[in-house]
Amino acid sequence: MFEKEIEFKNLLTESEYGKIRNDHFSGGQPLHLTNYYIDNNELQLINNLLMLRIRVEGGKQLMTVKIPDERHVVCEYSGVTDIDLTEGAAIDESSIPENIRGQLKQRNIRMDSLAIQGTLVTERFEKPLNLGLLVLDRSTYLGTTDFELEFEAPDVSTGQAEFTQILNNYGIVRRDEIVKSARFYNALKHKKGVN
Repeated sequence: MFEKEIEFKNLLTESEYGKIRNDHFSGGQPLHLTNYYIDNNELQLINNLLMLRIRVEGGKQLMTVKIPDERHVVCEYSGVTDIDLTEGAAIDESSIPENIRGQLKQRNIRMDSLAIQGTLVTERFEKPLNLGLLVLDRSTYLGTTDFELEFEAPDVSTGQAEFTQILNNYGIVRRDEIVKSARFYNALKHKKGVN
């Protein structure tokens, strides 16, 4: 499975999160997502701007590698797997779906020492808005909680215009985009004392 995502993101303060939640999602039931992040001890994947995770959906483990393509565009390769999701559990190369293995090999990523590095749990609200999908997340990982607004769009120019309008409507300052996996790995590096 291959997918190209076009999305815009902005970290929020807890107060900004509360306003958007009240305006767009009051009474709505959130989705609960758990990402199990995979890397080796040298953090070779994240150091190469790649993200490998497993998310349990409908009782199945879906492994996904995300590869940046261009600004706001990410290529995703996914496949079903079945592994031990315990933190620190080693990942056998044969349990990595073939399309993901191919992408890792192409980028010279060693697969003999991959392991579950930890989890990130997200409480997510989402709804269609104009030409895209508005997503509001509260994520918890490694003793940290943060808040994020996302907008998924059919193309970059539409997404940029729509997202800017949403931020302006709430008087929210545009902040650097730091994806969840990067925030998780920044916290993991800090925990491990790695730069």
